Amino acid sequence: MSRQLPPLTALRAFEAAARLGGVSKAADELHVTHAAISHQIRALEDWFGLSLFDRAGRQIRLTEAGAKLLSPISAAFDNIAGAVNLVCEDANQKVLTVSAAPSVAYKLLVPRLSSFAAMEPDVEVHLHHSVELANFVSDGVDVAVRFGRGNWPGTVSKRIMEGFVQPFASPSLLQNAGYALADLPLTPEQIAALPLHHEDSTEFWRAWFEKAGAPGLRFRSGAVFHDAASILNVAVAGQGAVLARPALAASELLSGLLVALSDVRIDEDAGYYLVYPHSKMSDPLIQAFEVWVIAAIAEPGGGASYSDKALAP
Repeated sequence: MSRQLPPLTALRAFEAAARLGGVSKAADELHVTHAAISHQIRALEDWFGLSLFDRAGRQIRLTEAGAKLLSPISAAFDNIAGAVNLVCEDANQKVLTVSAAPSVAYKLLVPRLSSFAAMEPDVEVHLHHSVELANFVSDGVDVAVRFGRGNWPGTVSKRIMEGFVQPFASPSLLQNAGYALADLPLTPEQIAALPLHHEDSTEFWRAWFEKAGAPGLRFRSGAVFHDAASILNVAVAGQGAVLARPALAASELLSGLLVALSDVRIDEDAGYYLVYPHSKMSDPLIQAFEVWVIAAIAEPGGGASYSDKALAP
């Protein structure tokens, strides 16, 4: 069924004049002449075959018919304006899809994203959580944070953080074991006597004891976790000592929830990289994200070691 509608230009002129209480005010709002508004209103009255305004000189007052028309017409124009604004916002909204492992997303990116939003208010960041490498062709991912050696084919890789691991524990675990912060650093034998939890494999602790000059040292083995964030939560809860990456434990170290047990660390030929396809090297949005993430990670708290003042008692 077709809609029976009067000329929309005439409706707009009528609504403005009725809402603002005058033809001249309507002309100013719509950026047309006084005569044009008057002409459109008379055309609308002709279409209806009745008067919409009572006129007394320059004063106008709605008739009963005009009053019935004003409210629904104003609401309709408000709805149209709202829909137009939504479409314009969508057209201006830019989306950046970032892929990262859950631990990296929540430990490195989420706490810092507010500063990126302040820098790029028109950009909506979508975090894609996955432990798998992002496929920039099929996953709809624009940029990723990966741990590795930066040698992924077909990509630009910018190293943003070191990836070494170091032993950490909560002050409460040390206290329960009879140690004070003043006793740090602990010896390998003292650390081996603590409950030790593992990320992915017990081999990391074995490698650490070897690096610390105590190869083959027997130690108390705990649970194996497969997520870096989970193992940090275990350490904060005082359930055991862990080997973790200071880059991911920065907030816990700065707040004193965790302390480094030793300055001996396992250095790896790997780290955290910002990665994106060669085809997007000139993308201004990715360039902005790259500049931001490098600066944000470089701020105090981006990493820590035993000697950092954040670990002082």
